[in-house]
Amino acid sequence: MKRILIASLALITFTPTRASATPIKSCPEYESLFREYKLPVKQFSKIAYRESRCNPKSISAIRHTGKPDVGLLQIQGSWATVTRNICKVKYGQVIKALTKVRCNLAVASYLYQNGGIGHWKGTSGHDRNN
Repeated sequence: MKRILIASLALITFTPTRASATPIKSCPEYESLFREYKLPVKQFSKIAYRESRCNPKSISAIRHTGKPDVGLLQIQGSWATVTRNICKVKYGQVIKALTKVRCNLAVASYLYQNGGIGHWKGTSGHDRNN
């Protein structure tokens, strides 16, 4: 009985916990959708982590544009016309629509195709060393 208890304690002592493990700094649960929306998968997985910590309901404080950044990839609320056209929503529904993953990614895909990664330059590594 003593040996079993000691062996059990040894397992508990040396088993790494989630808190001590290296955190994942990407959003692998959304990578198939990044691919579907023709976004560079690994790069946007990391951007989504930095922008929203993989939270599609994330809404920032109001920015200098007068609108918050919204959703998984933190699309600026100032992209209201683009969002209304792409996601087929009314004017007052833009922020709510951008918290839906598919709308957020559809707008991100449009922005990426029309301006590239520069829309996320602060979190894409474009203007950072890491």
